[in-house]
Amino acid sequence: MEYYLAVLAAVPYFGSRPLVASAAAVLLVAFGSFEAGAGGRGAPPYSTFLATVVIGTLFAVWSAQRFVWGHVEAVWPRLSPWRWRAAVATATVSGMVFAGYQVGAFASPAERPASALLLGGVVVGAMGALTLAFAQARTRIRQGLEAIPGADELGVLLVLDAGEMLFVIGGIALSAFAPTAATLAVLPITGLVTCAYFILRAREESERIACPACATSTHRAAPCCPGCGAVREPTALDVIGRTARTPAADTQAHVFALLARCRCRACAEPLEAGGPDAFCARCGARAFPTPDDIRMFLRAADRALMRILPLLALIGAVPVIGLVAGLCVLRLSSANAVAAHGRWKHRLVARAVRVGLLLTFSLLQVIPFVGAAVVPLIAVASHLSNRRPLQRAAASAASTAPVEPVPPAPA
Repeated sequence: MEYYLAVLAAVPYFGSRPLVASAAAVLLVAFGSFEAGAGGRGAPPYSTFLATVVIGTLFAVWSAQRFVWGHVEAVWPRLSPWRWRAAVATATVSGMVFAGYQVGAFASPAERPASALLLGGVVVGAMGALTLAFAQARTRIRQGLEAIPGADELGVLLVLDAGEMLFVIGGIALSAFAPTAATLAVLPITGLVTCAYFILRAREESERIACPACATSTHRAAPCCPGCGAVREPTALDVIGRTARTPAADTQAHVFALLARCRCRACAEPLEAGGPDAFCARCGARAFPTPDDIRMFLRAADRALMRILPLLALIGAVPVIGLVAGLCVLRLSSANAVAAHGRWKHRLVARAVRVGLLLTFSLLQVIPFVGAAVVPLIAVASHLSNRRPLQRAAASAASTAPVEPVPPAPA
């Protein structure tokens, strides 16, 4: 029974990074670990090799996916929910395969009594259910962390990824060499995940308030209630897009701040995708109801970029570090507003242009005085590349708008 509990102790590791956990488990099995389990009894001799090849291939695909996913999701934002579903499904299946191998699911049924088969089935089922629950909680926490403004730009998510990978590798090794300690370690790990889940949930709830008219949960920065449409006094957004404690003083500036963060101009909910034809899935409001709204947005974005260019030049004057810091400041500021509102093909071209300029100008950034112009040049080039689709959409919408007939002059 102690061994079966040790198998279930691997739930946090497969629920966090299933492919990393699977690769670590297969490697340990190849070196003779997990010998106490029944997985090796009567199993085909090629099963471990086959599992190693499959998991190694998946791990390579996962590594490549992690490298390019940021670009893919930026171009096609609608793919984001499928990423989380795939992660939860991969964690559940990987955990069940690991448990099945350890309890002897691949062994010959004739060599095992019915009670062992029944107990093994219970363990595999419990492993699947617990891994599913843990993976969903971890996904919810990860989504909350990615929603924090600046978490990606400041390297917070990169540090968490590295720490999580070390945590998974160490946890699988602990399950192999010290099953009792691994079983006892589940309790504090579960407690930490639960605390993180409720902390992020409390933070999200602090961003919302019940509408006085209809009690609908409404974002504090929303100018209108998404339920009844009642006009309310919105809370302002700070420089990195978080809800401030002061009310929004300027309505037009607040609408620009919402659109700059790809939020609905009416209810402040995140838009599934930006662009001239974007609309809110919750309240149905369009991001840019008229061509004039696009022009006002572009003018505000131009002013925001002009205000931040001297700061980018000052930061970019610092060799090497200034390039990274300047790009982080640019992405966190409202000067990067137009980047989220291009069509997918324009966003793809814009990202290619930005990466090309980054690789080209990064060699010049170490030169004194010359390097100070690198970050502003990248900012201006990226802004113009993302600005053009919105400008064309405004011109096209204005040219196709119906012309109101002029009333005849009185005789």
